[in-house]
Amino acid sequence: MQDLRKVTLTTLEVAEMMEVSHSDLLKKIEGRKDRKGYIQILNEGQMSVVDFFYKSTYLDAKGEERPCYEVTRLGCDFLANKSTGEKGVLFTARYVKRFQEMENQIRQVPLTEHPGEVANYLKEMGRRMEKERIAPYKIAEAFKMVSEQYGIQLPNDFVKVPAYEQLTLDIVER
Repeated sequence: MQDLRKVTLTTLEVAEMMEVSHSDLLKKIEGRKDRKGYIQILNEGQMSVVDFFYKSTYLDAKGEERPCYEVTRLGCDFLANKSTGEKGVLFTARYVKRFQEMENQIRQVPLTEHPGEVANYLKEMGRRMEKERIAPYKIAEAFKMVSEQYGIQLPNDFVKVPAYEQLTLDIVER
């Protein structure tokens, strides 16, 4: 399973989320001749820069290699704290949501890692539930829940609740 601490966004994606140009974000991170960047300030404060950003590259539309940074969740927290107003609020919401999506994907156990164990578990679960005389649609619900935890997508109509289970009685007082 991938280490959640190594989940990052590129400065390209971060710049888009912040609604700033990529070059402006790089200037803030790297600094300019007349102004220190975040990296220099962190280094001078004896902070580990790689906890926030680390150098990387990407290929532009022409296929040329360009500089960028990988930004950790801590780095996004840092950038969000430096942002103000509505843009800062929207950036924070966007990156928090994006990291949550990535972390949820990582936490899913791929079926290919242990298919036999999943199959055996479902088989045994089905046997026990039938022995307890659990309704077939309840067994199907349990199968669907377990399957989805392992990334197995079942059809929406996999669980069919019988009509008699869907009936409700309206009591009318006289």
